[in-house]
Amino acid sequence: MGDAGYASSGSGENAASNYSQQDIMFAQMMIPHHEQALDMSVLALATSTNEDVLDLAQRIFDGQGPEIELMQSWIDSGARDGGMSHEMPDGTMMDDGIMGGGVMEGMVSDEGIAELSSLESPEFDRLFLELMIGHHEGALAMVQMIESSDNAEVQALAQEIAAAQEAEIAQMKLVLEGLDNA
Repeated sequence: MGDAGYASSGSGENAASNYSQQDIMFAQMMIPHHEQALDMSVLALATSTNEDVLDLAQRIFDGQGPEIELMQSWIDSGARDGGMSHEMPDGTMMDDGIMGGGVMEGMVSDEGIAELSSLESPEFDRLFLELMIGHHEGALAMVQMIESSDNAEVQALAQEIAAAQEAEIAQMKLVLEGLDNA
């Protein structure tokens, strides 16, 4: 689902200057969030024997990689335009703990990743789905930061993330229900 209508718009420099601090802050937070989903997907692709889990993991991997590249381009454009402050919209400064990845909504703890890594199917599949549902729900909460962005590219990515992750959550719940009834 990853390459829908958010391809780069405008002529580079002009489009880049249209990213707000909120847009850049979102990208700075969502990139590590997506990177963790990629890591978990790679783990699932190497560990799971469940076709539904493998399909979900591949779709997550295929969809979120291009989104990371797009968001990184926003950050890079901000750096070209003189950098971005770490000031929040309310005037306070961003907490380094939020940027470190452990506090963002839906992020899986190191202990959770270690536990997941120690399992095999079907226990792996169940925990992967439970953790990824929470991870996706966290992303949906975070995407609210940019839903009303003035930048059409940013708004399109917000809509794409929301649609993809809502659909994946629904599918993960169905697969999880099937595992529980097996």
